[in-house]
Amino acid sequence: MADMQKGFSAALNEVLPNAEFRMCARHIWSNWHKKWKGEERRKQFWRCSKSSYEVKFKEELEKMDKLGKDICRDLLYYPKKSWVRAYFEVHSKCDVVEKNMCEIFNSWILASRHKSIITMLEEIRRKIMTRKVDMLKFVDTWISDISPMARLLLEDSKELVRKCIILWNANVGFEIGEGLHKHVVNLTDNVCTCRAWQLRGIPCQHVVLAYYHINEEPEQAVEHWYKRDTFLKAYKYFIQPMTNIKMWPETNNPKIEPPKPKPMPGRPQRNRKKKYGKLSK
Repeated sequence: MADMQKGFSAALNEVLPNAEFRMCARHIWSNWHKKWKGEERRKQFWRCSKSSYEVKFKEELEKMDKLGKDICRDLLYYPKKSWVRAYFEVHSKCDVVEKNMCEIFNSWILASRHKSIITMLEEIRRKIMTRKVDMLKFVDTWISDISPMARLLLEDSKELVRKCIILWNANVGFEIGEGLHKHVVNLTDNVCTCRAWQLRGIPCQHVVLAYYHINEEPEQAVEHWYKRDTFLKAYKYFIQPMTNIKMWPETNNPKIEPPKPKPMPGRPQRNRKKKYGKLSK
């Protein structure tokens, strides 16, 4: 996922031509918002971006079209498959439309980034060692085999079940009515036409209702990516402790000198500028 950097997308297409490429919806909105301002337009933009199936996206786009002439034309300038959930691939089991993970990591190492290369890498190494310990302690607090965040999303789906009506074909197919839409669930193929289950790997309200109808628990339909064993596999490798730099073996190789600082006009800025719509701490 990129933040509107043209060089990054070109490099990604060259190095990883088969990888799915997404653009951060918040950066798209930030650019689009320069011309189309207003709170209602902002809300409608996110409804469009988070629509998980094509019919829903088109409905939200029609509502957007009423908020300004050529507003949809400017919005669809950005490829739909890069910022709208309805057009995302489902193999990654990730439906995020913003690159918050990268932003959080950058803020996590912000203080270290302004130091020399060796000091920066040493501080990041120590932070990762500490985080690994914290994560291994965190997994001991789980009340089930499913991660807490995945369980919260599953509980939200369970709350939405009361708004749905179900019709079963006595096999593996279910017809779920929700408002003006009807969705089809197939428990054998792990498919729901709302695509939320395929995108995220966590049962949506339609799938939850289908499992309840046959007296089974929907937890079994949660993908293994959210299970304890997979979580532990991500942290099974360890970073080894090291001595400090004074105790490192000497080498005859030439020293790597830092680049000469180039004075920039104005007062040096340490904090990254926040774009409109981003909350400050």
